[in-house]
This record gives sequence, structure tokens and C-alpha cells, in this order.
Amino acid sequence: MEKKNIETFIKKYHLGGSIEGVLWKNENDDLSVTAMTSDRKLFASVQLEKAATFFKDVVIGIPDTNKLKRMLVPLSDNIAVSLDIDENDKTRVRQLLIEDGKLDVNYVAAGADVIDPPPTMKSVPPFTVEIVLTPEFITQFNGSFSAAEDKDALFTLVMSKKRQKLDMVIGYKQKNLSDRIAISLTTNTGKDTVKAPISFNAKHLKEIIAANSEVANPVLSVSEAGLASISFAADGFKSQYYLVKIDVED
Repeated sequence: MEKKNIETFIKKYHLGGSIEGVLWKNENDDLSVTAMTSDRKLFASVQLEKAATFFKDVVIGIPDTNKLKRMLVPLSDNIAVSLDIDENDKTRVRQLLIEDGKLDVNYVAAGADVIDPPPTMKSVPPFTVEIVLTPEFITQFNGSFSAAEDKDALFTLVMSKKRQKLDMVIGYKQKNLSDRIAISLTTNTGKDTVKAPISFNAKHLKEIIAANSEVANPVLSVSEAGLASISFAADGFKSQYYLVKIDVED
């Protein structure tokens, strides 16, 4: 197995440290993770095709993804992955074993009961807005987020009175004056209006975009019921993310 594939898999769900404790699963030999951030405002699902052939019928508890990420660094590009399974409990993975012929990495796994499973997505409302995240938008969004100097900054979709079209605003306040940056958006035809401002965590979107930068012009879909969705597929990876709306406090 190529180390970069595991590192990319981790990057796509770890999202710069937003998600740490997860369960790795085998789904039809695809390595998969579903997880939610601690603020419960971002749900992530990531799959890597045919990368889970080294285990069956168990789940691997990864309690500290950042630590595993660091432990992979000294390994060379080609690695072999296997499991140390408890002899007295065949469902219990004790260690994730990774080696490259010269270095051996033993990562202590957690029991499946230690890591909280994410809630199941029971229903997804219809999406009424579709925003194309062009390279120009991504540059503007990242710069606007940095300018805000606020790790808890929100992005808000709002109809611009000036341009008479949909904008994304960093630093939006409904009633009070605020320091803000408005970004003009590229939308799909007929999917370009909101009845009321709707806000989501800007850092989460920034990390999602960064973790999937190889995919050009992804589309952010938004439902006024309070959910946004974005998906990516490339090079054997499939990633799906859902953002939950955040109420703006003035």
C-alpha cells in the first residue's frame, strides 16, 4: 500500500484536527470512516476504494488521529498494514501495525465502545441553492477567513441589496453593524436565492476545501431547512460532508 493513500484518507476526515476519534471500517473492501465534529456542526463520510483488504469483520478504533498521522511521517512510501487482534476476543483490535521493511509502527487502537458513533443521517432535505466553488472563490474565501482572525467565524448566505444576487458574507450580523466581507458567488441556474440569511461554520468549510483541493469546481448545495452538503470523488476517494446551520447572535 502507498503511504500517501492512508495519509490522504486521514486528511479528508481529520480536517486539520476537527475530528480525532473515529472507527475505521471495511465496507466491501473499501476503507471507510463516518464521523462528526465535537460541535456537531459537521458530519463527514470518507471512503478509499479497495484499501481495507487487510481486515475483515472488525472495526479499528483510532482514538487520536493526529498521533497516528505523526507516526506515519518517518515511514517510506510503500507500507504494509496489518492488525494485532486480541486472542480472547476476536472482535477486539489491540494494535494497528504498519511497517516499511525498515521501520515498524505499532499504534494502540481503542475499543469500539470507547469512540462515540456519529448519528445516522435519517433524512436529507431538498437543496435549493447550488454554489460553484471556483478557484477564484476559494482564493477569496480563504483570504476573507484569514482577515476575520476568528476561528469561530461564520459564513452567511444572504441576498445582496447592492447586487441583487446571492452573496457569501464573513462576519454577518443581522441587526448590528459589523466588520464584514461579502463575496460574490457563482451559482447554478435557478439555484441562487435564499429567503432568509443562513449561516454555517467557515473554518469547517475551509478545512473541507483544503482536504479535497484536487477536485476542481466542487458544488456546495444548501437547504434552507438548515443543512449544506458538498461531495468529492477522485483517485479512488469519495468524500461527503454535511454542515449544520448555526444561529447568528447579534
